[in-house]
Amino acid sequence: MAGNVSKNAHREGSKVLLSKWGGVIKMKSVFENGKLRHVAYCEKTGNTARKPKDLM
Repeated sequence: MAGNVSKNAHREGSKVLLSKWGGVIKMKSVFENGKLRHVAYCEKTGNTARKPKDLM
């Protein structure tokens, strides 16, 4: 068996999300104005969006 793996963990590996420009979409956290925001960004072009779907 896999041992202690949570029910939400993906065992098949992470899915690679591709943007419409052909780059890989990654998520990062940005701390600004006293708030922690999560943004998606394209590694190829550097474009950022609130959701990964906005870059696809």
